[in-house]
This record gives sequence, structure tokens and C-alpha cells, in this order.
Amino acid sequence: MEGAGFHHSSKIAAFDFDQCLAKTSLRRGAGLRVHFKNTRETAHAIRKLPLIKAKRYLEDVLAHKKAIPFTRFCIGVGRTAQAKNRHSNGQGRWPAKSAKFILDLLKNAEETEENSGKNS
Repeated sequence: MEGAGFHHSSKIAAFDFDQCLAKTSLRRGAGLRVHFKNTRETAHAIRKLPLIKAKRYLEDVLAHKKAIPFTRFCIGVGRTAQAKNRHSNGQGRWPAKSAKFILDLLKNAEETEENSGKNS
């Protein structure tokens, strides 16, 4: 199928999964007494943030200094200037229960990594 526009290259970038896994930590909760939609938006807001910044952001959410922008489950969510800084639709809330749960999860993961001797 060379005439169909397919281009085969022998140069393929190698991805080192071991290096990626050394920098990350997976945590999960089951049967939690928190709303799924609020928790999804909270987790999405801290996605790809370093641990220190993520913890500081969640502490600011609990203190109502920063809002969690609601991007997917945003029907009926009011607008606020704090959410406008992070997302264009400006819809956001301060889901305290979800933020507290994820903050505790991050602290637990940090303590586990320190006790196991890994530096992340």
C-alpha cells in the first residue's frame, strides 16, 4: 500500500515506561462518600500539577481563595471570577468534601513514598 499515502519509517521514538513510573504514583479510592462529579472536576483541576502546587491549590479551595472550574459537569453551576482565571467558561464551585478527600489522598501518597524511600 505504498501508493495509498502510507509512510513507514524505521525511526520510532522509544518511550521509557520505567522512568515515567518512577515519577508517578497511582492512588485509588472505592466506595467513597463523595460526589463523583465534584471529585472528577477536582481531580481534573490538579491534573499534571506538581505535588506541592496541587496541595496548595486544594488548601486554597478549602479556604475559598480559589475555585475549581467545572468543565464537563457544568449544568446549573454558577459563574465566579475565581474560576474564570483557570477556564474560559467561568463556572466553578468550591467542593470542600471532594477537595478534602483528594488532599488527604495526596498526603497519604506522599507519606507512603517517603516511607518507602523513593524520591518523587
